[in-house]
Amino acid sequence: MTLRYAANTASVAHETFDEETVLINFERGTYFSLRQSAPVIWGLIQQPVSVDGILRRLADAYPALPPDAGPAITAMLEKLHDEGCVSRREAGVDELAPGPLAAEGAFALPVVQAFHDLQELIAIDPVHEVHNFDGWPHRPPPFALD
Repeated sequence: MTLRYAANTASVAHETFDEETVLINFERGTYFSLRQSAPVIWGLIQQPVSVDGILRRLADAYPALPPDAGPAITAMLEKLHDEGCVSRREAGVDELAPGPLAAEGAFALPVVQAFHDLQELIAIDPVHEVHNFDGWPHRPPPFALD
């Protein structure tokens, strides 16, 4: 059996802006910037897939992959796994959806940058912070002038 990686869609939301994909892990309050080939790889792991499966799909889209592409992809996926954005499991078959990749130009190693500065703000759960009568956000009670 081989390790398969998949996006943790239960806890992570993502949005792509031009050449960057931004991930937000709402459980941990961390957000990430994915650049270079990382957004393409993130797109591939929406279904469980091995690093070898990712490399096969990338080889179809890019004319030449550098020899360190496999280790760089593994490092990216392990970093996102450690941050709770990716799950991994042993499975027998890659579940990649067919179709061409949205890849342009030469392959560039994936870049993942993590930001922990807004953890407390992102991890707030407004559904459970709502007051039955006052709603959310809580407002201070009015005061009277004598």
